[in-house]
Amino acid sequence: MSTHCYIGAADPDNPHVVHARFVLFDGHPSVVLPTLAAIWAGHARRDARALITAILACDWEHLDPDITSTAACGFAGQRPVPGVGMTLACTTTDGVVDAPEPVSVFPLCHAGHLDAEWIYLIEAGTAAVAVHTDDGTRIGAYPLTGCLHPTAADRRPPPPCEPRPSAGAQR
Repeated sequence: MSTHCYIGAADPDNPHVVHARFVLFDGHPSVVLPTLAAIWAGHARRDARALITAILACDWEHLDPDITSTAACGFAGQRPVPGVGMTLACTTTDGVVDAPEPVSVFPLCHAGHLDAEWIYLIEAGTAAVAVHTDDGTRIGAYPLTGCLHPTAADRRPPPPCEPRPSAGAQR
């Protein structure tokens, strides 16, 4: 069984409204946070706005910072995006490739109506990812630098990312 999620960013003019894309597989924080960090460090060249742009380009079957343009596509309408992942197939019942879905826009308070277990919001100004549960409750924000694997070849499960301290928190 897969863990569905949405990944995107809050609207800069209305922070309670989310612009996000659906991700079908591997949506658990232990997978998504290091994967987003690797895409940010590689494909987006440590630019959080470029990461947001890459993620919002289409819905995803799965994210994979190691994917290349020669990766095999399992379904018509799918395509690999080098350094980001495999797009979700866009085919109709008669096999015709359909246009991709538009970006999902929703108020965070309505997250409970989505078919997703997690919602990740990339914070462009801080290069962090805010993690929300399926009902929109924020459980923490994680700096992308703290979620990077030590090396690309190291594929052991990562330790949990260190959350960013809350404003005014005592140390």
